Amino acid sequence: MHNTLHNRKQRAALIQWAANDNYTHAFTLNTDRELSLSQARRIFGDFCHRFDKRVLGTRNARRLPTDMRLRAIAFPENLTTNAHLHGLADLSPALAVFSNEWRLKREFERIWLQCTRGSGSLHLQGEPDEGWPQYCTKHFNGTYFLAADFHPH
Repeated sequence: MHNTLHNRKQRAALIQWAANDNYTHAFTLNTDRELSLSQARRIFGDFCHRFDKRVLGTRNARRLPTDMRLRAIAFPENLTTNAHLHGLADLSPALAVFSNEWRLKREFERIWLQCTRGSGSLHLQGEPDEGWPQYCTKHFNGTYFLAADFHPH
């Protein structure tokens, strides 16, 4: 009971925080397979690192401070069947590099497929609606990933 109450309070705080953190895009990253939590974490970490290298350049991805790298939050869901991540990201720096939404989506997808070894799919949407943070956390169990956790130091 205590853990459930704690998760509800944490979920409510995450929803409020995410809704007010100026994220530019909503995403769903599908793996099309079953994964353990550690595998999902590794794949998302690899994705964050590769995306930063593509947007910022290989050298800058390591040198720039965290607040200049990919800023995203992802919530794993359905790990035992069709593992996927719902989340939010600030992709404004990437949009400046790729110059339009179509190219941004293609790079996002290309990098995701590299990380999942060709399986999976994704949905990326600019200007997430206000209900997206609540949807992302509908199966919240206390686990989420922040892109900053994967930034090399």
